[in-house]
Amino acid sequence: MTCAMLYAETGDIVGTYDSRKRAMADLVAFVREHPELQDEVGLRPYDDGRPAGDFESASQLVGEDALVQPHLS
Repeated sequence: MTCAMLYAETGDIVGTYDSRKRAMADLVAFVREHPELQDEVGLRPYDDGRPAGDFESASQLVGEDALVQPHLS
């Protein structure tokens, strides 16, 4: 099973990961840099190159506390 970070609107893949934990860490880092994209970027699982689940946006997956930039808290 592979986890991909992608843009919902275009389906463009930002990155692929063998670990959901690593994908989540990169997703949080990406959205901290680009908070305006939290509804458009997210994760989707793939199995043998085919979608194996639904797209979940960063705003669904990541708690607000994780998205707050450390220098602002």
